[in-house]
Amino acid sequence: MKHEDTIAKAEREKINARLQEAKARLDGLEARARERKAQVEIDAITALKARKDEIHARLQEFSAAGDAKALQMKAEIEAKLANFEAEVSRLAPR
Repeated sequence: MKHEDTIAKAEREKINARLQEAKARLDGLEARARERKAQVEIDAITALKARKDEIHARLQEFSAAGDAKALQMKAEIEAKLANFEAEVSRLAPR
């Protein structure tokens, strides 16, 4: 395996770990919202799940991309993931 491939794999794993962590938080928020029958929160969580799926699909594309395109995609994925994580944090109870 080339050094560049190893770096790309490590980046994908790091992004995937962040995505899974945010998903776990979102699942917990959804469970609490469903217990409270908080439909507005449930709707927001459903929208965030769709965004998570988009990020995951983009991550799969990143895996198959060449070096130049991969750098651009990585930046895009990280920006979307940061926004997703921020939205999940905003839903979390204080």
